[in-house]
Amino acid sequence: MVEMDDETRQALLLFNRRAEAAEAEAEMARKLIRAEKAKDQATEALKQAQDSGSGAEAVAAAEAEWRTALDRWQKLTDGEDPDATEEPEDEPTEEPEETPED
Repeated sequence: MVEMDDETRQALLLFNRRAEAAEAEAEMARKLIRAEKAKDQATEALKQAQDSGSGAEAVAAAEAEWRTALDRWQKLTDGEDPDATEEPEDEPTEEPEETPED
């Protein structure tokens, strides 16, 4: 392993953090583009379902797909990542109370 002084190590850590942040930003931009395309396709499918006189089930399915695509797009434009899994909060585990033995 190569010996580094503290200044070089700090500079390398800073570079790596910035590179990771740039990659995360680029990934969010790609997700936003895909979400916008999906939203536009879902909007078009909904319009076609409404205009073609399709049954209520077909229109409802198209509308549900449109709402899902719109929600995903909105979250991405707000800066949220809908694909990120939320980690469950650590809930305190209840320990069984010890009963004194006689």
